[in-house]
Amino acid sequence: MVARTFRGGPMHKINDFMLGGVPSDQEFPIRFGASDIENVDAAMLDYVKDLNLHTMTPNGFEPVRLTWVSPERSLAAKRDVYFRDATGALILPIIAVERTNIAKDLSKKGAVWGNVVPHDDEKGGSIKIARRIKQDKSSNFANADAQRKRGQVNFPGMRNNKIVYETISIPMPVYVEMSYKITLRTEYQQQMNQLITPFLTKPGGVNYILISRHGHRYEGFIQQDFSQNNNFASFTSKERQLETTIEIKVLAYLIGEGKNQSQPIYSIRENAVDIKIPRERIVFGDSPETEIGRFYGLAGITKLTPIGEPDQVITPFVFDRGAESTGGGGTTTTTTTTTAGTITTTRYAPNQSFQETPNGSRTTFTVSEEFVIGSQMVFRDGILMLLGDGNDYTVTNDTTIEFNSDDPPGTNENLVISYVKAA
Repeated sequence: MVARTFRGGPMHKINDFMLGGVPSDQEFPIRFGASDIENVDAAMLDYVKDLNLHTMTPNGFEPVRLTWVSPERSLAAKRDVYFRDATGALILPIIAVERTNIAKDLSKKGAVWGNVVPHDDEKGGSIKIARRIKQDKSSNFANADAQRKRGQVNFPGMRNNKIVYETISIPMPVYVEMSYKITLRTEYQQQMNQLITPFLTKPGGVNYILISRHGHRYEGFIQQDFSQNNNFASFTSKERQLETTIEIKVLAYLIGEGKNQSQPIYSIRENAVDIKIPRERIVFGDSPETEIGRFYGLAGITKLTPIGEPDQVITPFVFDRGAESTGGGGTTTTTTTTTAGTITTTRYAPNQSFQETPNGSRTTFTVSEEFVIGSQMVFRDGILMLLGDGNDYTVTNDTTIEFNSDDPPGTNENLVISYVKAA
């Protein structure tokens, strides 16, 4: 079970939280205990204990002693003063609860009929049982978007599409049928009648009961026959004793491997709200320009030259590819491709505003000077837009771009364009 942590120290009562304690993460922990064999045994014992059985004794109307029967418990009870008097005789009446059998019947699969393979990692888990919003991380994404688009954290009216969820999963439940024997021992018939009656009448007109422990509930079925035994007919000198046996079958489920499980009782996973694949882009197109086997973008780096020759420094914005050779069929053809020539930094215009203002419906935007088509980069609230039909925008001519009509820039959105001047 996960402990709840508060600022100023741990608090374990909800009342403390209601009186002003502030949780550090603003969330309640997930309370989920293990459903193992001992938990079912304890649930069965709690059911009998909650019946609060009393009976008449020479000392008045007193509660009946209750014990769980196991080999080590039986040995201890032989010397336990709670169950025996000064002479060592067993104090009656007494109730004993014992588990007699466990059966894994594949025809009784409970709610989950298909086998769900667990996750093969350190967390494990198979069945998703709950999901909740991770408030702090979802708020971080909302605040980041508001800061980027509006310049203000918690900007009103912003819709957050990046919701982080916590998903809780548990191992595959295994359904079993567990049989229990409840033995009632008394000295008098009146005492036996008083003890048997609640087992007959409390379930009502059916033999169906619900037992629970640590948040887990199991179905129990009281068997119809209450076998009785006594030593009245023998007329011996032994102390009189009445005994009634009640059988209850419980349909239970087991989760996990108990202490032998290396993975936790339950696992918590968070979803991915945004997937980004990094891609290196350059200013003047996706096809990198090269010269002497080097990529551009290495401005200021000294080229390697033979000994005795002067050093050469790589300069940026060189578009002249020079001669490219293509061949085939034994012949060689030389083609020379020349672009706009050498571009200086004075021809590069970064972060320029459009002449039009976004209004939520306008899609056509222009600049005051011509640019080299293919060199432009359009940014919308700091995000690089993608060129092409069906994408974010297209280029109409060397001064105009056209946004996709399905998503025109909204009012107050920041639009800028960077480009290389055509002249």
